[in-house]
Amino acid sequence: MSEKYRFPVVLAAAALVFHLFAGFSFIRSSAATYDETVHLSSGYSYLYTGRYVMNIMDHPPFSEMLSALPLLALKPQTFTGHPYFANFMPYHYGDLFLYQNSVPHGRLLNTARAFTFLVWTALFAWFIWLFASRLRSPVAAALSLAVFCTMPVFISNDALISTDAAAAVFYFGSFALGWLFTTVPAVREGKRGQRTEAAGMWKLWLWAALAGAVSGLALVSKFSMFIVPPMIAAFWLADNALWPRLKFPKLLACLLLYCAVCLLTVALVYKFDLGLYWAGLSATLNRLDTGRSSFVMGRYTLKGVWWYFPAALAVKTPLLVLLGALAGAWLAFRDFRKDYLWLILPPAVFFAASLTAKVQIGYRHIMPVMPFLAVLAGLALARLTELKRGAWLAAALLALNAASVLRAQPHYLAYFNEPAGGPAGGYRLFVDSNLDWGQGVKGLAAYLKSRGNPPVVFSYFGVARPESHGINYVPLGIVSNVELKAAGAQVCGMKEVLLAVSATNLQGTYYPDKATFSWLKARKPVFTAGYSIFVYELSSDKEGLEKLAALFDREGRNDEADCLYARAGK
Repeated sequence: MSEKYRFPVVLAAAALVFHLFAGFSFIRSSAATYDETVHLSSGYSYLYTGRYVMNIMDHPPFSEMLSALPLLALKPQTFTGHPYFANFMPYHYGDLFLYQNSVPHGRLLNTARAFTFLVWTALFAWFIWLFASRLRSPVAAALSLAVFCTMPVFISNDALISTDAAAAVFYFGSFALGWLFTTVPAVREGKRGQRTEAAGMWKLWLWAALAGAVSGLALVSKFSMFIVPPMIAAFWLADNALWPRLKFPKLLACLLLYCAVCLLTVALVYKFDLGLYWAGLSATLNRLDTGRSSFVMGRYTLKGVWWYFPAALAVKTPLLVLLGALAGAWLAFRDFRKDYLWLILPPAVFFAASLTAKVQIGYRHIMPVMPFLAVLAGLALARLTELKRGAWLAAALLALNAASVLRAQPHYLAYFNEPAGGPAGGYRLFVDSNLDWGQGVKGLAAYLKSRGNPPVVFSYFGVARPESHGINYVPLGIVSNVELKAAGAQVCGMKEVLLAVSATNLQGTYYPDKATFSWLKARKPVFTAGYSIFVYELSSDKEGLEKLAALFDREGRNDEADCLYARAGK
């Protein structure tokens, strides 16, 4: 390997080591996030029973089944005879599967997470290398891979049992393969000068079929990916119209092959029950059209604001990635080739579509844009390496990016960049799956253990069972799809009054009264678990005790309220 290529490859290898270290540390530090119990239990039930029942109207089955695949070796109980399964109660069934199984919940969850993380990391790395190396050079590919490895959105979401990473990798892969189809000349000159089409046609068929298969995998991973096949078809038609390469009958034949393979992939995953896919897609589109409560930079909305995802992109993406992607886009337009349109248009179309979304609960929903940003930034770094000592400057920039990301270690889901105030300031801007997806329970448990494991009043947003992590708590204002009612802890018996509040609840996102916990914002927490759960010491805080008592009163829990009022001297 020449010196020109060796240094970028070393950088990519170092970044990959960082990525694996960060991902596994995130896995170990995080409790189950809000939807993981549903995805994991549903996927395992599909594998075990062969029937798509539990979560099939909300999500296609492929990503869920893939994550659950390693659990077959652990042989957990399935509880398919339980009323939760029979009555299609996905969150209750997921809670039962994870927390009342014969296999410990941590082993079930983290085995699936580790497998999922490695699979998505490998697929992203392959598609990024394939796309960037052929679009520009192996140097650009290595640096694009290095950028990808230092992006917290991939470190965190690739390590979770969800459908977001699958959608992102197959969206990106579909367009990478779709572009490669357009680079194959349909007619070549043979060695003896005779014109032959066979030399190029087999490659056209190959890329069309591969693009169709990957597009099909996108469709069976997340319902929002239904836009991929029409986009690929439109791009191929436009490309051939503007830069003629194939006669229309041949292009049409390739499109038919692409569509046939895509449809076959969906049919195979759905066991040839395509009606089930359409029913799920229709149900999801109808549900998303109703909107959902959301918090964005101090504002509350039910139907969304157009600037939600631009703002999330600006504060949750490392600055060096944003600037690198902008520089890469500028270089692509300055040195324009039609091939660069495949790098710029797919993320632009997806991002533009996201501006109209009514459900705005997380940066993760624009994950399909992120691999393209990594490649654009990689192209800019590759150009930088052409300058004198540019390779060392590129290495320094990547190191700075890694240092920025490490500020959140190991809580990469809560990453916010420096202008946003870093992860500690993120809760003022965005909550829910941007920051607080219920994963901070482990950190809270460790803190309470260091204090002798005192009981705590807990206003939690999530589905992970706090008692499963050793937390002795009194529930207050819980926001969850399962019943969390820990037994044992009593407000009246507390020697010290500790209040733990999830960031999503602190901002009142899902409360009718958005100011429910606003009185806490003037108080400094004694501890913050993973930047997402705030712990307050109220034992000597007369006003705080009265505010807390009022919240118990509001829930009709008068005995607890009276004890707190008495403690406040009221």
